Amino acid sequence: MHNNLITDLMDLPDLVATDLIKTEEYLVFVADYKIDHVKCPVCGKKAEKIHDRKTQMIQDTSLRDKKT
Repeated sequence: MHNNLITDLMDLPDLVATDLIKTEEYLVFVADYKIDHVKCPVCGKKAEKIHDRKTQMIQDTSLRDKKT
C-alpha cells in the first residue's frame, strides 16, 4: 500500500496507513503513528511510558463513491 500517499491525501502527516478494509459502502484506512514515543504534555520531553492509546474514527470525504 502507498502508505505516505494515503495519509498525505487525508492530511494526517504523523500517521502511516497499515491496512485497508473495503466494504460495499466504506473504504476504511487503518493507520498508526509513525513514531513509537510521545511527548509529555507538561514538560515536552520524551515520555518514558505511554499510559493509553485510544482508537479514533475520522470520517473524510467520499472516495470512489464510498464513504471513507
